Amino acid sequence: MSSLFHSLSQLAEGDIYPFHMPGHKRNMPGHVLEAAYQLDITEIDGFDNLHNPGGMIWQAQKKAADLWEAKESFFLVNGSTAGILAALSAAFPKGSEMILARNCHKSAYHGMLLREIRPHYLYPKLIDEGFLYGSVLPKQVEALYKQYPESRGVFLTSPNYDGVISPVKKISQIVHEHGGILIVDEAHGAHLGLSKEFPESAVTQGADIVIQSLHKTLPSFTQTGLLHLCSNRVPKEKLQRYLGIYQTSSPSYLFMSTMEQCIEVVEREKDITFSRLSQNIDEFLNAVKGLVHLQILNESFARERKMYQFDKSKLIISTYGTNISGKELSDRLLAQYHLQMEMACEHYVLALTSICDRREGFQRLAKALLEIDKELQGGFVKNTEKGLKIFQPKEENIAFSISEAEEAEKEKIPFRQCEHRISGEFLYLYPPGVPFVVPGEYITKEIIEQISFYKKQGLSIQGNEDDTMTYLEVIQ
Repeated sequence: MSSLFHSLSQLAEGDIYPFHMPGHKRNMPGHVLEAAYQLDITEIDGFDNLHNPGGMIWQAQKKAADLWEAKESFFLVNGSTAGILAALSAAFPKGSEMILARNCHKSAYHGMLLREIRPHYLYPKLIDEGFLYGSVLPKQVEALYKQYPESRGVFLTSPNYDGVISPVKKISQIVHEHGGILIVDEAHGAHLGLSKEFPESAVTQGADIVIQSLHKTLPSFTQTGLLHLCSNRVPKEKLQRYLGIYQTSSPSYLFMSTMEQCIEVVEREKDITFSRLSQNIDEFLNAVKGLVHLQILNESFARERKMYQFDKSKLIISTYGTNISGKELSDRLLAQYHLQMEMACEHYVLALTSICDRREGFQRLAKALLEIDKELQGGFVKNTEKGLKIFQPKEENIAFSISEAEEAEKEKIPFRQCEHRISGEFLYLYPPGVPFVVPGEYITKEIIEQISFYKKQGLSIQGNEDDTMTYLEVIQ
């Protein structure tokens, strides 16, 4: 069977005239993206259909399932967000209860809003500095099931944005003993399980559904991902129905062809490419051993903090205890050294790596950090000294479910006057998009202080209508 990319290339070179969508008609001569336009089509004869695949798209999805060892795999052209919404909708009845790790992406909260699901929160352990989430512990899952036995399952993120992995295998055993379904957001771990150089994927550790973003850590276009169905606990037909609801009815063949190519490249070259990535990371870590003030939070750091596992492809550069913030370090790396980081937060910078990184990039980053480190000293006012660690709201902070809060009457008041009021909006740092305020939760003094602190540092707070954070919608 011909591959999708090969068939698209043949079409571009042939003489079939397109009296069909899209409107550019594969005819954009001289345009910088001319080659891409020539491959961009809609559902036409001979090119299969994402929502009812039986040909080349079905074959590409089967290759993905074989590579990651899933029961079945489905292409996501609307990113992991669509996969998360579809998984939640297919797995949990409307109005049901579920257990959710509090550090999940905003799309999980949006899924609960749409399905009117009531969450019971898991709070991953904070490492001792208080600015990074650790692993979700099996005993936490067991304890919540005892407290909320009607919970229909568990949703967690592993690895999280910072590369911290939870013991999915043990957690899955607990969830299944209670008759539940385990969904794992593995958006930042599509590379897991493909090489012995990196930890196993949740796909082979007992999860029922796993969602991955191919574009985050593998060579595929932005907005592409995979949903892996790993058991029979969620009916395939129901899952496909919701994928059809949350994904566009006009999926991009460019996106799907890059997913196909990504899968084929990884399948063919994974041993060489992942070994090279691991070697580059190890050389980088050895090169920065001379750092005095900055610190690279690597696997040994994770072991010392009793994290279950850590994905070493995430380079966390901590400024904790220095006279520079994470945002200041990131700005300097970009302005002075032309190195763009993935994310900057209060006390650290995150650099993502992948099999497509070059050795030169690691060398430039190591050189830059060593030079900056020589100029630093201690003295940065730590958030933890003010009692401003990551805020983790408890059940008693929840006044309404997210769906109830969505429908409630609201008013705008000055943000500084929001203490003891109930939020009508989400608030989160982006990236990574993990809410620290959810609609229906009380605004506390700690939240107001934390957000004010983030604003002073120039970090991006999103989710609310007023992006200046002068006003906030609260429930009347």
